[in-house]
Amino acid sequence: PIFFLYFSEQLGLKDLLLLEAIYYIAVVGLEVPSGYFSDVVGRKTTLTISSIFLVLACIFFIIGGSFIMLTVAQICFAVFMAFQSGTNTVFHFESLEAEGLAEEYGDREAKVGKWSMISAAVSALAGGFLGTYNLRWPFVASLVVAAIGLLLVLQFKEPIKSAENNQKANNLLSQLRITLDYLKQTNIAWLFSFYVLLYALVHIPYEFYQPYLKLLEAQGDLPIGKAPMMAGLMVACTSFIGAFVSGKSMDLKRNLGLKNLLLLSLLAMLFVVGIMGAALHTTMILLLLFRNTPMAAVRAPFNEAITPLIGASQRATFHSMLSLAGRLTFFAT
Repeated sequence: PIFFLYFSEQLGLKDLLLLEAIYYIAVVGLEVPSGYFSDVVGRKTTLTISSIFLVLACIFFIIGGSFIMLTVAQICFAVFMAFQSGTNTVFHFESLEAEGLAEEYGDREAKVGKWSMISAAVSALAGGFLGTYNLRWPFVASLVVAAIGLLLVLQFKEPIKSAENNQKANNLLSQLRITLDYLKQTNIAWLFSFYVLLYALVHIPYEFYQPYLKLLEAQGDLPIGKAPMMAGLMVACTSFIGAFVSGKSMDLKRNLGLKNLLLLSLLAMLFVVGIMGAALHTTMILLLLFRNTPMAAVRAPFNEAITPLIGASQRATFHSMLSLAGRLTFFAT
């Protein structure tokens, strides 16, 4: 919850924005190649590389102190994000499929989303509290957790695939061509387009809520403490709300239907972004607590709908393309 505040403590706004740009360029450049790597080399190896670079990123963030050091940290963090993006979801589905539990994928994804957000909430509370005393301490705590995560990944087992599902593309270009062909299917194309739009919208309040809090702090309008503590509390509350919604997401899909759930989530996200842009006021903090809710509501139903439609040899590449398209759309926005 304090990365923007931590960077601004060491660098000017121009360098801070440049750091963010470097991160996004690195993620964009690595997104599809990392998905292809996952499809060709394997899920466990890809997630192991991701975990190693998260550990390295935390180390370089802790050292900090210069633009160069923080740039290295941002690039390492980009490798972590790119290599886990898509592969985590695919690894989950294929592990269940190997055990004959593929029909439980949607409900299990909802459970994963719920507990991921609960852990994020607890982390945000701790990070905001630690950041109030020293903005470097949350990165020290993150390093400890990242190291534990790496040890867990090393215990993973590669999902066993059938001979039919074990075919791999010969090269990256042919893999991309085969993967893009899936977008010729109308239902996949619509789901792809929806996710890309929602991804871009969700990232608008995510990127701007910390400077928003800083502006409120400058006006003397923060209801609790300083911006780092408020940011931690907000991320925690947002994650707890998102966790509750994620846990109910498959029930929402069954009750409303997938199309209606996607539409309502999109409208809710537009409302949050629109109101946030309209005014700078303390009451907007309450609205920002729901910025994760639309994505939390649709992530598991979306993954359940689209992942089984993609062949095993293109799944991670497809999810990487999905993430890449979302990032590029946010960049354009």
